Amino acid sequence: MKTDSQPLDATSHRDRSIRLAVITSLVSKLGTIVLRLVSIPIAIRLLGIDQFGVYTAITMAVGLIDMMQIGIGPALTRELSRAVAKGDREKEKTIFATSILLSSGLTLLLSFVAAFLLYKIPIPSLFGAEFESVKEVMYRAAWLGLIIILIEMLCVTFEMARDGYLETRFSNAWGAAGNIVGAATLLIGIWFFPTIEFLILAVNGSIALAKLGNTIHLLIQRPYLFPRFSLFRTKLVPPLAKDSIRFSVTYILAAAVEYNVMAFLIGRHVGPEAIGVYNVMITIHFSLAGIVSMITRPYWPALMDAVEREDHSWIVRSSKRLLRAGLGFGVISGIGLVAAGPFVFPLWVGEGLNEVVEGFQIDRAALAAFSAYFLLHLWRHMNQILVLGMGLINQVVCVVIAEALVLVSLTVFILNRTGDLTLIYLTMGGSILLFTGWMLPMLFLSGLRSSKSKEVIENAEELDPVSKVIV
Repeated sequence: MKTDSQPLDATSHRDRSIRLAVITSLVSKLGTIVLRLVSIPIAIRLLGIDQFGVYTAITMAVGLIDMMQIGIGPALTRELSRAVAKGDREKEKTIFATSILLSSGLTLLLSFVAAFLLYKIPIPSLFGAEFESVKEVMYRAAWLGLIIILIEMLCVTFEMARDGYLETRFSNAWGAAGNIVGAATLLIGIWFFPTIEFLILAVNGSIALAKLGNTIHLLIQRPYLFPRFSLFRTKLVPPLAKDSIRFSVTYILAAAVEYNVMAFLIGRHVGPEAIGVYNVMITIHFSLAGIVSMITRPYWPALMDAVEREDHSWIVRSSKRLLRAGLGFGVISGIGLVAAGPFVFPLWVGEGLNEVVEGFQIDRAALAAFSAYFLLHLWRHMNQILVLGMGLINQVVCVVIAEALVLVSLTVFILNRTGDLTLIYLTMGGSILLFTGWMLPMLFLSGLRSSKSKEVIENAEELDPVSKVIV
């Protein structure tokens, strides 16, 4: 039976964990933003836009492995959150060990498949005929990128365990340290080693190093979590695998399609220079979205904790704040990009960027289309966090898959006829409007209704304009 102090203590702990996560994220995310913003003009000026496009193609292609990886991490976050809420230490150990061992085995298997394909299939066959002249450097860089992404994938499940303990602040602190190492390595070394391989080591290698440090730190803090085969529970594998497949779709698919698959399609149809331009916009996207994720990342496990403890009033109150803050940030960012972008971008990446590929100019029209897509992306992201926190995973899976299929089909159709950055971003935003933009808010309200709390439903009507129509 719950005492009066338990809900209050749990609520205070959730609010405190989110505050600490946001504070540490300010350091980590700002460092990430600076590293990305600094690395792009340096790389373009020293390597050239074509070589920068090669670097982008490699990082995007290797990142596609994330889409194939079964996402044990989010399932682990949820189950750890439940175990901690119930004070079940035995479940903590077994769910952690089973998840880590299962995830590591699958990661190694997928990495072996990727290495086999890279070894057997020529670079021009993988990326397109436009990459024939740079196939040697791409081959070396691809192997380096594969090793780095393998380290990241092995460590990311440990990072998701941090979220289950409401300790995102530690992941952020290690991320900040990795940014410092990456920035120092890049600024000092790129002048002496102006190569794609060095750029991958400085930027992506520092991220992998930070994740490895976070993994070791977690095991030092909680030695009882060290994954041992004696703690592996076969009976946990089917439910974990089922949840992981679903979480992979909801957690990874949209990002993988909009960043990796889109870049791959642009490279095959237009060429490496166009990928370089697209990567500039992806960097802006990551930088702005990273600010919002400072709140949403620690909010998700906190929301699951609130659902487990049936703290409905906290769910509604915090959801209102989340949506209002996220949408407000999106509107301000869009206005700033459209107003100042045409003047700032040439100073940042150079005047020649808009003269590289016809149709891939970063002008005011392209920035307006990107801003509309980015606002819709934030809307989708926040509502997806809310729906997943309520446990409605199957519904999200169906909606996200349908949206991804439509986006890829439309993009291929467009690129076969024209290469236009503005039209691509309008297509990405339109796909969100057709599917997740209205379905996810509806699903969240449906989850609130199932709580059988009339007061919660009435308060939820104030969450957004769509809610009033649905209710």
